[in-house]
Amino acid sequence: MQTLSVLDVIKARGSIRRYKNKAIPKQVLLSILEAARLAQSAANRQPWQFIVVTDPAIKKELVQVAGSQSFVGESAAVLVCLADPEESATVGPFEGFLIDLATAIENMALTAWDLGVGSCWIGDYNEEKAKELLDVPGNLRVVSLLTLGYPDENPGRKRRKGLDKIVHFEKYCRREEELSGDISADE
Repeated sequence: MQTLSVLDVIKARGSIRRYKNKAIPKQVLLSILEAARLAQSAANRQPWQFIVVTDPAIKKELVQVAGSQSFVGESAAVLVCLADPEESATVGPFEGFLIDLATAIENMALTAWDLGVGSCWIGDYNEEKAKELLDVPGNLRVVSLLTLGYPDENPGRKRRKGLDKIVHFEKYCRREEELSGDISADE
């Protein structure tokens, strides 16, 4: 079996909304959560906590919390991603916990895919209902939900803008063809 590079995993991963009726082994779930634990965070504050939901009754209630998206209840697990804003550092003009959790969630999605587990990052949810359902303390924020399960579909083709549309060199609107020589770090 050939090991995939990180870039190969990024290229192959896609959002999964149809899952097989198959439980995820505890060790696989723990590996996915370990990827979140190891994520970078502003000032290394690590403001995250996660609730692992596998109980079918609670997942059914999360469907309603998540805009009636039925696949939430059909997933093997839902990770409810929490942050404590008081534990986070600011990142420029932004609340750092949002960026910190985004990094941790992406680590989990990529690790899950590498382990054969699909995921879908859920942004359509009612935070207050989620907090009430899961007994989340008032000081914590529900930043996202992440469904996990063995895929029962192939992710669709990714439509992405080309690098020439999104990358600038040295200043805005300066393109690669305007540079002379190789792109390298100062030595």
